[in-house]
Amino acid sequence: MKRLACVVLCAVLIAALAAGAVAADKVTLVLSGWQASPEEQQLVADALKVFAQKHPNIEVKYEPIVEDFATKIKTMLAARNAPDVFYVDIFWAEPLMSRGMLLALDPYMAKTGTKRSDFAETLLNGFTYNGKTYGIPKDFNTLGLFYNKKMFDEAKIPYPTPDWTWETLREVAKKLTKIVGDPSKDRYGICLPVDAARFRPFLVQSGAQFLDKTGKKCLFASPEGVRALDYYTSFKMKDKSAVIPSEVGAGWGGDAFGKERVAMVLEGGWLIPYLDNNFANVEYGVCELPKGPAGRGNVYFTVSYSVAASCKHPEEAWLLVEHLTGYENQKKVLETGFALPTRVALGDHPFFKSNPNMAAIFKGYAYAVPWQFGEHGEKIMNVLNQSIEKIYLKNEQPDKAMNDAVREIDGILSE
Repeated sequence: MKRLACVVLCAVLIAALAAGAVAADKVTLVLSGWQASPEEQQLVADALKVFAQKHPNIEVKYEPIVEDFATKIKTMLAARNAPDVFYVDIFWAEPLMSRGMLLALDPYMAKTGTKRSDFAETLLNGFTYNGKTYGIPKDFNTLGLFYNKKMFDEAKIPYPTPDWTWETLREVAKKLTKIVGDPSKDRYGICLPVDAARFRPFLVQSGAQFLDKTGKKCLFASPEGVRALDYYTSFKMKDKSAVIPSEVGAGWGGDAFGKERVAMVLEGGWLIPYLDNNFANVEYGVCELPKGPAGRGNVYFTVSYSVAASCKHPEEAWLLVEHLTGYENQKKVLETGFALPTRVALGDHPFFKSNPNMAAIFKGYAYAVPWQFGEHGEKIMNVLNQSIEKIYLKNEQPDKAMNDAVREIDGILSE
């Protein structure tokens, strides 16, 4: 009897020791992003459940940051107490990479056989610095030309096609503008707000370059850049076929489109659920942006999963990034219609055949530039906004507005 009791006691001790060893080996990671919609939070939660099953020795605490994510995450990075894995917006990615705040992922990608070529190169380049990879884009958006089918039908105008040019867009916007003498009912061809993000594709389509080889001189004051600014503002200033959202009682372009105060608007995939939830009766389509004198151009918006350089468990953190950006997880997200995948292999997914509006936005990444202006992105964006505003509000000439803007940007770049 004593021998049996001894055996049982030993077994209990061994089990306890084993459990203690597992607990001691268990790694805890903190994953953070901004406060997302309930739908996005559920997708993350579902992905983490699958990850927990695959890696029971890694616990992940999902801790979204509710307010001013960018400022807070930068402060935490500087203090070396940032979450292990977190979102990095492409607009402010470069300073974090250049200052060594992010972990270079290439050695960890090599260990798991993850190739850069698995992802869209254009998107991945936005998180690449000095040849090293500092983030994997989790999804993305470009701008598409949203158009109101009813208004096109009434005007007997064929729906937009990818072959549209600048001239086509301008002429159609004029035809779709309907001024009835009542400001609350007037309708405009297109909404073109004071917004550098909406203006940026036209700079690309015009052939304007952002910086010279030194990276210290802005080239937007070139004939191509002035042409783009002249074109963008001509709808409102010359043709009277465009408005900014507030002029039609709207908070933003998508709102103006949903209220059917404009026939066309340049927006990303985020407008689709907004229309579904707020303006379900609006019949619309989405087309690629028109071609400019220099060809196609667009801008892409994306966010990466990145790892803090100070992360104490980089191997495990990479496994989490790999899972969240893996084929199966991106496929699931795509099939919900929530976001576009960055995995090249999903480019031919049947989803796009049954969702031509999302397909139009997806195609834009092939010829898009990143929505970023380097170290001083926020300041440069504000200067470009002001150049549009000076034309809209003060009737300034595009060449003067652009030359003034570039002088100011050059000053910012020299800081």
